Amino acid sequence: MNKMKILIVDDVLENRKILSSILSPIEEYEIQMASNGNSVIENIEDDIPDLILLDIMMPDIDGFGLIDYLKSKDNLKDVPVIFITALDSLEKKVEAFSKGGIDYITKPFHMPELLGRVKNQLMIKNLQNELKAKNSLLSEREKHLEKLVQDKTEKLESMTLSIVTALEDANFYNDTDTGNHIRRVSEYSAILAQGYGCDEEFIKKIKLFASLHDVGKVGISDNLLKKPGKYTDQERIEMQDHVRIGKKILENSGIDPMAINIAYYHHEKWDGTGYVNGLKEYEIPLEARIVAVADVYDALMSRRSYKAPFSLEESKSFLLTHAGSHFEKKLIDIFIDKYSEFISVLERLS
Repeated sequence: MNKMKILIVDDVLENRKILSSILSPIEEYEIQMASNGNSVIENIEDDIPDLILLDIMMPDIDGFGLIDYLKSKDNLKDVPVIFITALDSLEKKVEAFSKGGIDYITKPFHMPELLGRVKNQLMIKNLQNELKAKNSLLSEREKHLEKLVQDKTEKLESMTLSIVTALEDANFYNDTDTGNHIRRVSEYSAILAQGYGCDEEFIKKIKLFASLHDVGKVGISDNLLKKPGKYTDQERIEMQDHVRIGKKILENSGIDPMAINIAYYHHEKWDGTGYVNGLKEYEIPLEARIVAVADVYDALMSRRSYKAPFSLEESKSFLLTHAGSHFEKKLIDIFIDKYSEFISVLERLS
């Protein structure tokens, strides 16, 4: 069993002997002695005690000066100090405690009182040491868990990126949309999310997953996708089914739920007239409300087999006209506020 080290600091040899004779018989204690503060300062860091019994009145460095030194050192400031002194004034007691002393025993002392106070302070010290050890162990475990989580997150992000890339490629070869359309929708969505006040994680994810908004079109026939002119009512129903197909594809991939929400809900409208569930207002997930604005804005300016491209002003006017009906008005306000950023994206990714 490790013994508890008690350092007795007193310039009077007789006092040191008396204290040592009282404490030495206790098997759990290892007694060390010093006659002055300088001696303590020179040697204490080589063998740090568990408790110091400290006299106040000493030449050179007195007890108060020594405790000031101890408290100034990170590795010594937690060593408990009991003052043992002939000074019995209230002023000295207040000063002793204010400097960090944990107890104050006046000479002449009673042996049972001394033993009891020393025992109590060493018990507290033991408990503090155990707590520090447990906290250190917990800290190491937390670091290990954080590393595991980080590794798993990086692996998941890598897998997610691979899934997104594969699905983007599939979408690219099965639709008339170009790669730049997909990239612009992602960039626009990130701008809107930032303006909405979304956190960095949300913005990062929507920028990644917005590109999958029409992934379900891989399940729609080329003849329908590339049909010139307007759709019949039946063809429109078939085309609308791409959101269900996209939902099914993404659910089976194990991808983040945000991607599924975008693919499935981005044709819902703020007033409840969209498809496929007729959701309205805040029933529609935020990510889908955002991508709806980004997708429609870019689609308006893109040439399709069934329409000519809108101009910048025509596209902008369409969004303003449909604020509060097709789109959440707050998002259109953000679109207007961030319009120059939309134009920058368009110029960069044309």
